[in-house]
Parts: sequence; structure tokens; C-alpha cells
Amino acid sequence: MNHRRITCTLALTLVVGSTIALHSTSATADSFIETRPVQIDPDPSQQHAMDMAFNISDAFEYAAEKIEPSVVHITVKNSRNPRAGEGLGSGVIVDTRGYILTNNHVIEAGSYITVRLADGRELGATLVGTFEETDLAVLKIQADDIVAAEFADSESIRVGQWVLAVGSPFGFDQTVTAGIVSAKGRGSANMQGDGAPIRLQEFIQTDAAINPGNSGGPLVDLHGKIVGINTAIISRTGSNNGLGFSIPADIAQSVMEQLIETGRVQRGWLGIDMSPLSPVEAHRLGIEGGVVIKRALDDGPAQHAGLESGDIIVELGGRTTENVTRLSNAIMLTKPNEPVKVGFLRDGKRMETSATVTDRDEQIFIAQGGVYLDKIGAKLAPGTLNRPVQLRRRAAVEKIPGFIITQVDQGSQAQVRGLEQNDFIYQVDGRIYDSAQDIEDYFQSRPIGEKIHVRFFRDFQPMQVDLIPHASP
Repeated sequence: MNHRRITCTLALTLVVGSTIALHSTSATADSFIETRPVQIDPDPSQQHAMDMAFNISDAFEYAAEKIEPSVVHITVKNSRNPRAGEGLGSGVIVDTRGYILTNNHVIEAGSYITVRLADGRELGATLVGTFEETDLAVLKIQADDIVAAEFADSESIRVGQWVLAVGSPFGFDQTVTAGIVSAKGRGSANMQGDGAPIRLQEFIQTDAAINPGNSGGPLVDLHGKIVGINTAIISRTGSNNGLGFSIPADIAQSVMEQLIETGRVQRGWLGIDMSPLSPVEAHRLGIEGGVVIKRALDDGPAQHAGLESGDIIVELGGRTTENVTRLSNAIMLTKPNEPVKVGFLRDGKRMETSATVTDRDEQIFIAQGGVYLDKIGAKLAPGTLNRPVQLRRRAAVEKIPGFIITQVDQGSQAQVRGLEQNDFIYQVDGRIYDSAQDIEDYFQSRPIGEKIHVRFFRDFQPMQVDLIPHASP
């Protein structure tokens, strides 16, 4: 009998370990009774909860499976500073022609960009264009059998909605994290994009984990469609603290389409000075928010549309404008020279008008004294070249007045003859001009086909070229 007790003690000790004190005096051979696991079925409420949980899990799986083939890992190398190492980020294929959307801060410091697809292929990428104001960039690869992601309507997403963030945090590509939309319409804030402080305009806030390396990857809804481009975090450590930020899909898509089409982004200009509507006044009017027109600039689009000082803009182009950031982006998203509906309040009454915005960059360019020389296809802006010179006993700087070439049209006479952006013109047909307008008048006065001799600097080196003006299109 004692033998049986000892055997029982050893057997239980091996299974449970030394954390349980066993009393051999109480164990007998009769203790070894065959048992089976107890079958416990969930009650109806538990089964309902489990079914819902499995449904959510299935939804996550579907969204992940749909978006993952479109998500890419981006590696950036700097040829000028090999010791700087590699930059890592994410991106998403948005067009089967090979276009990829990512963040500007992911690729801005690199010379060589490599993209790794979900199937493991590694390809070189070329930069199509960037738009620093929204921290977006478009790349292009040459590849077959690629899957382009779809865009959702980011204006229709709701706070509390499930979302997935997909990317390459810390280099671990095809990582999927889940969370909800924590807030919409977050305004400008100092944030951190993969370690570098950046300043952006409007965000979707999410608690889905976003870490260094996620930048440029998509934030998607449960249909696997893009609602935002993951861009920034607020963190004291540089890692996720549950405060991630994504650029809304409608902004990203508008910028992307313009970069693909023209290589640049045209920003709308409404011609107003504005200020936020106070919460007290918004409550009195029964609206969520709005933007007050402080002044409609003379001869500007707003004035032409009949908008006045004191009007409260609540909607533009189908976008609600609860604050200055929302209105600024709504204006930016509007293509210049196309009419857009503006909803506003005047004396408490809802009204609507149509405004035709103009190109903001063009307005700034004109305000700074710039001109467009249509006969050669180039834009000039006044400037001063500080050219280093060596005098007898010391170095000095020679200040040369002239005009900076800010844009050269593709296929234009200026491009054909070799002029480039940032070339500095200081003399035309042997004459120095005081204003860009004077140069424009001179070009307009010259007969078509007659040579015009231009002297300019490129990287402080003097150069010259003969231009033959063409008729304006």
C-alpha cells in the first residue's frame, strides 16, 4: 500500500511541478479514476458575442487580404552620403501602370529608391513628383501583374469606425495593425514622421499602431479601400503611443492625380482673408462650425462670386468647412479656373454661390513681379545673384540684379535651347532690365523668328544662348 502512495506522489509532481504540496498519506490506488474534459457550451448571449467577434475577425482578414498585394516596402539610399545608411518606409500601388503613393519625407533625402513588392520582387523606382505641403510623393515602377488599391470616400468615414494600418514598421514589411478612427479633421500640428519633425495640415487620427517605417502606407476601411496615407505620430519616444495620423484619401488622391498628370500641383486661390467662427457663435447659429470672411480681396474670385465681409463659409466643393484648415484644403483641392459651389451664411440665412478659383502659385508669382514669356515657354521672377568673387586680398560677393527662371515648359523653345529652372538671366540683347514686365514687353515686341541673345548664370558660371521666339499658342 505504501508503494502505491509513493507512485502517486511522483506522478503528480511531474505534471504540476513543485508549486503544489502533496500529502502522500491521503493518496490511494482508488484515486486513479479515469476522467474526461467537461464539455461547456456557451449560453446564447456568449454564442452571440462569439459570432460577432468571428465576424469582425473575418472582416479584418478580408480587408488585409485585399490591400496587402498593393502595399510595398521602400528603401532609399543617399549616394552623396553613403554613411547615412538606408531610409525605410512604405507605399501603396494606386495605378496598374506602376504608380505608387508614399510620403515625401520617406524619399526626399535619397538618390536611389528601391521598391519591394508583396510577392518579393525588388525594383528600382523613379520619382514622378512631390508636394511638400501635404507631405506626399508619387513614384513609378515598371512591373507586370501588380494590383492597384482602391480609394474610399474619406469624407464619409466616421469616428469609431474600424480601420487597418498596413506597412513596414521598423522594416517588418506587410505588417497589419487594427484600430479605430479616433478623430477627423485634425488641424496643423507639429508631429513626427519617422523621426523627423514635420508640419502638415489635416489628418485622420487613429489608434491603429503606426511606427517608424509605416510612413507612406495605407490606412484602409474594412472593404480594404484607402481612407488615408499614414504619415505621422505624436510620441516622446519615437514609437507608437496610440496617436497616429493619416492624410485623408480625398486630399491624397487629388494630389496624386495632379502629380501623375503634370508633375506639379495647382492650388486654388479664393482671394479672401479669413478667421475661425467662435464656438459660441456656431452654437447660436446651430452649425458645427464655419469660417468668417474678414475681407474679400479686390478683383478676386470671392468678390466676383458676390461673397462679402462677414459671410460665414460652411461648405465648398462638397466639403464641409468647420474650420480654417478644412476650408484651406477645400480651396486647395479645387482645380483653378473651374467653378465650385460655395455654401455660406449671411445674416443667419443659408445661401449658395458659384466661384471660379484661380491658381494660388500664379497669384503669388504675379504679386512678386513675375511674368510668363509665352513665346519661349518660361516663367521669370526678379531676383539678385550673390556671386562669389576673389579680389586682390580678400573674397567678396558681387550682387547682380536679374531674373530667375522659375519654370520651363516641356517642349518649349527655352527647353529646346537648353535653359533650365534656376538659371539666372542678367542680360537680354546686351541690355539690363529693371523689371520682368520690361523683359516681357521686349519679347512681345520682337518679330517672330528673330533671334534674341540671352546671357545668364548657371551655378555662378556665365553662359549664353540665342532664342528664337515662336508664336503664342
